[in-house]
Amino acid sequence: MFKTLRRRLTLTGTVATGIILAAMACACLCYAQGQLSRRAEAAFRSDVNAILYHLRGQPLLDQTWIAQTEAGGGLILYVELSGRPLCYPGAEAEKRAALVAAARRMALERGVDLTRPVGGFQPVRTEFRMTGPDGRGYRAAAAVLPEPQGWAGVVVLRSTGGEEQETLGLCLAFGGFTLLALIGLGIFSGWFTRRTLRPLEESRRRQTEFVHAASHELRAPLAVIQASLSALRGAEREQADHFAAAAEGECTRMARLVGDMLLLAGADSGTWPVCMEEAEPETLLLGVYEGFEEQAAARRIALDIRLPEEPLPRCRWDGQRVIQVLSALTDNALSYTPAGGRVCLSAVRAGERIRLSVADTGPGVPPEQRERIFERFYRADPARTGREHHGLGLCIAREIVRLHRGELRVEDAPGGGARFTAELPVRPRNEGL
Repeated sequence: MFKTLRRRLTLTGTVATGIILAAMACACLCYAQGQLSRRAEAAFRSDVNAILYHLRGQPLLDQTWIAQTEAGGGLILYVELSGRPLCYPGAEAEKRAALVAAARRMALERGVDLTRPVGGFQPVRTEFRMTGPDGRGYRAAAAVLPEPQGWAGVVVLRSTGGEEQETLGLCLAFGGFTLLALIGLGIFSGWFTRRTLRPLEESRRRQTEFVHAASHELRAPLAVIQASLSALRGAEREQADHFAAAAEGECTRMARLVGDMLLLAGADSGTWPVCMEEAEPETLLLGVYEGFEEQAAARRIALDIRLPEEPLPRCRWDGQRVIQVLSALTDNALSYTPAGGRVCLSAVRAGERIRLSVADTGPGVPPEQRERIFERFYRADPARTGREHHGLGLCIAREIVRLHRGELRVEDAPGGGARFTAELPVRPRNEGL
């Protein structure tokens, strides 16, 4: 499902952004072409003006000037004086003659006749674009100038081949850049989509694992309850009490499991209630210590508590939730510590934070499992835990610590075993969670 969604999102993002990019590229190309055309037109008009100015100021013309003008400006120049052509065959005389004849015809259509004198003292001129007999494009200008002894007719032509080549180069450049941009955009869209969907994939995976593990955890007590209820039908009183006690114990176990699952569901949806109030870290730690003294003694485990000489500051915490964290860590430590071992509860101040630690002398936690033990229903060593443990305690503890804007981590204890440390700010930011 996620692969299909990733492909669709990648394709949609690439196509949509590609259309916008292509439209912008076309707009920029049109603007560049317009600028190129305007520059070429201005340059051609400037050359025509220079030619007409020279013709009006020079009563005598020679073929050398025509040759130099054509070579310097990439032009084809035709001049006739009072209807008599100034002979300059140039290169490809037939082609030149055909181009000049076509230009004269188009100029005549625009009211400029090179065979007739112009009235008054101002020249008559026209500029246009044309396609020559060879199929190429040209910029053309035709003018009739009054002269002291007659008139002069002028035709100026310049091929637009250079402009077309430059325009083609612009098109290829814009097209190439757009193609490269689309390829890069496709790669980025794929990477970005994959990165965006990764939390959803992980959430889906965790949800699937959660449902599977929860179903597995609920199946066992339901089976015991069903078997106990079936056995109650024909059992004697003593046996019936035993089966009823077993069913009641499993119901309690299921209620605890369902309660933990509801707590995690509230954490996932952001609706987990937290009541921030003034709390004394030493008091919370002592309460947990006293609550587990009897259990530790029954397991022949030494339970110690270490408090700093200087009083710790009063903290803005949810005291009951912090007790829940310490209880989960202490219960976990007692479960993994063998008889004759030791579990130590401690609290120290670290700047604007309080570190609450629970250390044991058990087997410790391998480095590769130090993140996994906080996953839901995960047990580092199922053989060492009783049926009352579901693998949710550490997960709930981490969620509570995160709600307090703190951090819960595990490391090797100095004397061997594991040490869990909940580092909480004295006054968390954004208390109204």
